[in-house]
Amino acid sequence: MEIKSHIVKLAETLSEQKIKWAFGVTGGGASLELITALHEKGVKYYPVAHEGAAVMMAGACSKDGITRAAAITIKGPGFANALPGILSNNYEARPAITISEAYSPATPARKMHKRLDHFAASSVFVKAFSAADDSGKNLKALLDIAQKETPGPVHMELYAEVAADGVRENFKTTTKFSGEEILKEISEAVKNSKNPVLILGSLALRRVDNTDWASFGVPVFTTAAAKGAIDENSAYSGGVISGEVKELSPENLIARADLILSVGLRNTEVVNAAPYKAPHFNIDSVSGFDGGFNPKINFLAASGNLAKIISELKPLFSGKSWGMDLIAEQNANLEKELFSADWMPAPVFRQIQKALPDGMLVLDTGFFCTIGETVWKAKFPDNFLGSSNGRFMGTAIPTALGAAISSPDKDIIAVAGDGGIRDYFMEIKLAVENNLPIIFVLMSDGTYGSIAASGRTKGYYENAFEIKNASWWRAAEAIGCPALKIKSSAELKSALESWQKTKVPMFLEMPFNPESYAKMAKKLR
Repeated sequence: MEIKSHIVKLAETLSEQKIKWAFGVTGGGASLELITALHEKGVKYYPVAHEGAAVMMAGACSKDGITRAAAITIKGPGFANALPGILSNNYEARPAITISEAYSPATPARKMHKRLDHFAASSVFVKAFSAADDSGKNLKALLDIAQKETPGPVHMELYAEVAADGVRENFKTTTKFSGEEILKEISEAVKNSKNPVLILGSLALRRVDNTDWASFGVPVFTTAAAKGAIDENSAYSGGVISGEVKELSPENLIARADLILSVGLRNTEVVNAAPYKAPHFNIDSVSGFDGGFNPKINFLAASGNLAKIISELKPLFSGKSWGMDLIAEQNANLEKELFSADWMPAPVFRQIQKALPDGMLVLDTGFFCTIGETVWKAKFPDNFLGSSNGRFMGTAIPTALGAAISSPDKDIIAVAGDGGIRDYFMEIKLAVENNLPIIFVLMSDGTYGSIAASGRTKGYYENAFEIKNASWWRAAEAIGCPALKIKSSAELKSALESWQKTKVPMFLEMPFNPESYAKMAKKLR
């Protein structure tokens, strides 16, 4: 067995840089050499059914903003298949690295088999792009860029020969940090406020992760991407904002504030970014994401200084305790709205969390996602993971696999709808082969739920959003995954009790009344 020296060096450097897992679909050339070299360095490789899923799995392993996994593909079609996963990781700020076989610049133009300009195909959503050299320098530079704020995907080409390429960085910007006098202005505003609130974006998870936000004594809201930044069981947890304001949306409580202090609130993490009525001060480490919110001050500081800034502002909240009664009233109204029926997604989420209180909920996108983000109480960041920014249908199954592999002691509950269950269904086989502790849940109303609700009202062609045969549990059985069709809370209780004895993959299909399902989120978003 002979592996080219620059590929051996790449594997060595990946291992040195704490890359623990790799996923992919191999070819017969450089990719297979790399996978073999990684195996010899102790990096676990998982062969998957689809390259896009491999990239999402690597992204889930890197969910905390640190690159921990790679996805490997062949050139051309293999790389093209990876693009949905790369885009998803871009949306969710997950700095996974993709590595693809590729033609070098020296390859004669007459060699056209599977030829694709990988840079042109991916440059709009890859942070940086390079090729494997014989020193590891390019890889280290890529990983450094990947993990800088805002974290995101990077790509490396794997030529048959040593690369002479450098690193091409996309989206490179220079952030001018704010001065002390501006921070003093924010401090004075907080000091003079009576009813301030906090809003946290995912930056708070990555860069200010040891802060006890509940101890500020004021209502704390998060974006979906920041669920778990505050213990959502706290009396000060105000819920998840989306920018879509309805009768029971948390934004109605924010409207009662006389000052808003946000940390990393970005227009990429909400559906609709709009200005708040009260004076709004945002603290961030990169510029360009405050549009729509238009805060009075968008204070910019180096990532490493954010924790110090927050600790200096915290004493100014002393004596301002308020909002617990309003949050309690909001929760009571949500209880009436979402839990009036026994067999609907809201009570199902609650029942699962009661049975698996330390579990991680991995959500796809759809009506059930709105309910799950509202009902599931994340005590810590590792209690929740979703396509919170991209709302990318089909991501739940591969994301759950990456989460289970990188957090082996965690119970994983992956929830998808009738649309999202389809894209990467065959990856469940990987969970079966590795006995991963995942419960795959299909919440079904027989349609593309949110699309159907709007489409029917407007009289659009129903075949576009109705699914004639929405059942998948027999298909799950056929690939070796124990599966059940669940129609009641009693059946769910029995299934969960059974699963806790084995903790191997299980598929639960849950049909719901289509009419009730279509209405369940109407007062939320």
